[in-house]
Amino acid sequence: MEDKPDYNDSFYRILDAVPISIYWKDVSGKYLGCNKYMSEVAGLSRKDIIDKTDYDLVWKDAAADIQQIEQIVIKNKAKYEAEELSVLGTNKQHTFLSTKTPLYNSYGDVVGVIGVSIDITDRKRAEQLHKEKEVVEKISKALEMLSGCIAHETRTPLAGININVDNLRLELDKLPIDSSNTEQINKIKNFATNIKLIIKSGKNIIDMVLVKLRCVLNKQIDNQKLTSHSIKSCINDAINEYPFDENENNIVVWENQSYKDFTYIGDNLLTKHILFNLIKNALRAIKETDRGNIYIILKQDKNFNYLIFRDTASGIPAKVFNTLFHQFSSGSRDGAGLGLAFCKMAMQSYNGDIICDTREGEYTEFILNFPTIQ
Repeated sequence: MEDKPDYNDSFYRILDAVPISIYWKDVSGKYLGCNKYMSEVAGLSRKDIIDKTDYDLVWKDAAADIQQIEQIVIKNKAKYEAEELSVLGTNKQHTFLSTKTPLYNSYGDVVGVIGVSIDITDRKRAEQLHKEKEVVEKISKALEMLSGCIAHETRTPLAGININVDNLRLELDKLPIDSSNTEQINKIKNFATNIKLIIKSGKNIIDMVLVKLRCVLNKQIDNQKLTSHSIKSCINDAINEYPFDENENNIVVWENQSYKDFTYIGDNLLTKHILFNLIKNALRAIKETDRGNIYIILKQDKNFNYLIFRDTASGIPAKVFNTLFHQFSSGSRDGAGLGLAFCKMAMQSYNGDIICDTREGEYTEFILNFPTIQ
């Protein structure tokens, strides 16, 4: 080797044209030379790298493993190929595919090691992402199959209850009615009507959970299924079908006749599910604070129609507010963190949005923006 290598020499110009690290060392592990790419990775000039060991360079934490491998190459006079992990100047871990072979002198004696290292960090990351994607897809398919089975098995007993309620009504109609049993028969009929409503609500909830799960797993909503709907009809349906506890619906202030109706392009089931989520969250806050009401208001301007959903309970803490619409981020102990994330996804599929305004200790207000239909 020359004491002062000429880096303009054709040998070095060829090495410098290759976008991989090429280097050679003596038997003690000291660098004898390298190409330009290697010096850039090390963050030193080629002159400064000479006579240094791996313990002196940015990947010094991996130096012991590197030198152990190279001693095996020298001792066995055999090629070695393996992946090496090194932390470079960026403080990021890189993966190199390194090939090391013995370096011989003109007499055939091993005088060191010559190595070639290719940075395969991006390739390894892509492989890992591909594997993770395959795992997520398998889990998604399994969850969708499982949810479908659960929904089917849940609908079956509901259908049975529904049939029996209908039969109960028929039998009641056959009973002779007189002053002594009229009140009792009417009570039983009211109970039957309530059971029918609860069954209907249960079926709606099953459908909504399936829709939400599929949308979350697929990270999208099928825009081809969006059609025009009356917002007032959707609000009325949601309030009528929500499974309120006794007298809970009295805290919902919805002055149907006071607001102008508007038509939106969307999915009625999804919109009802958005309202179900907002009602559920508001009722939980009202129960926890033992105060408050729910107000539903409609407004319009030139570009958007607005559904404003406000509760006057506890408001939302600042530490929760910034992640309010993130998946799997929940401010409640029994929440999965899917509800509001799903609401956001659904509204954005309508080319609208849902935003939140809150004042802790006073109110929480969700504003649903629906584009006006030209």
